[in-house]
Amino acid sequence: MKNLQTILKLTTAILWLGMSSQSAAIELAGVNIDGSGFLTFAVGKTLNAGAAQPGSSFRCPCFVSDFAQTSVYQQGGVQWRPDTKLGLQGSAVFNPRFSVTGQVVARGAAGGQLDFEWLYADWKLNDELTLQVGRKRLPLLYYSESQDLGMSYPWVHLAPQMYGWEIVNYNGVNMLYRDDWGDWSSSMNFFAGDETVKDSGYWKLYNGGNTRTDSRWSNILGADLVLSRDWFTSRLVYLQSNIQNTNPFSTTPFVYNNKTPQNLYGISLNADADHWVARAEFLYINRKASYGEDFSEVYGLGYRVGKWLPMVTYNNYHMVQRLDVAAGLDPAQAEAHSTTSLLLRYELNKSSALKLQYDRWKNNAQTPFFTATPNTSVPMGHLDLLTASYDLVF
Repeated sequence: MKNLQTILKLTTAILWLGMSSQSAAIELAGVNIDGSGFLTFAVGKTLNAGAAQPGSSFRCPCFVSDFAQTSVYQQGGVQWRPDTKLGLQGSAVFNPRFSVTGQVVARGAAGGQLDFEWLYADWKLNDELTLQVGRKRLPLLYYSESQDLGMSYPWVHLAPQMYGWEIVNYNGVNMLYRDDWGDWSSSMNFFAGDETVKDSGYWKLYNGGNTRTDSRWSNILGADLVLSRDWFTSRLVYLQSNIQNTNPFSTTPFVYNNKTPQNLYGISLNADADHWVARAEFLYINRKASYGEDFSEVYGLGYRVGKWLPMVTYNNYHMVQRLDVAAGLDPAQAEAHSTTSLLLRYELNKSSALKLQYDRWKNNAQTPFFTATPNTSVPMGHLDLLTASYDLVF
């Protein structure tokens, strides 16, 4: 209840700021300070019956809307926590070429705890080159950098089988290049850094709600290329790093896996032509040195009619096990699941929208999937979910 009251107070304050001023900008000692914010209030209910698995600490079968944030719709009544979030972003502009930007987010899934998602300095070296240093979103997928901003995408929540990994931020440096190539607008981003997540919410879904796992991606190196022309946008991304998961409370400490390499490859294709809206995204992760390979794909098609956007989306994920099979595990238990979604979005105005979404989660593994000790992870069963949201930027 205390966390709910905190979120309601923050929401009230931010809504008052948004209505009282078109621009929350002030000047202090020659520094221009500008602020903005965003809000998603979402409610949802699972439509299938199920009970908690012994030891799992989750009432399942469940719908995981965001693996990284442990956003889970469990069995029971209407729930508001999993996808509800509130964020504030501020920038201090010291001169036309140097600024500092920060962003904090309070999530219902985290009980209203405030977390710094962004805090970086920005130097415009010239009209094409920008150097950024600090904490940012890891630009792995098309919507990664706007993942918390519900107004930036059609759905109540992003496709979980695509946007569901243990690391979503990084601390480091990136160089951004923007230019026009004939009729094409282009941007290239080169980034490097690392990130450690203590008590990973992602791994609680696999190892059990009462477990503790620290995840680390080190020596991150990557680049992405975005090309846009008229109604079409494409994006290519590559990332490599070392990964390691540990239990800090073990006397060893127990290492789930030693430091091993990974390579990630992604491609996004987006069209917004007249009334038609189409989205396609593909991700391949090579973790053969750890356990195997991950494959994910998303397809979406919608038709805009005035302020209405109905849309259908399909998201599929499957794992190919390598070392686990050699260790004697059943390959039929390799994780595999998909989600088919029906969406209806209504744009109230340029800064707010209402959404209604129906999801059907299907387990595609040959046998029930559990990662560690049986009955500790979220059971990957079949589930239907109905959610609705109000999104606002101010």
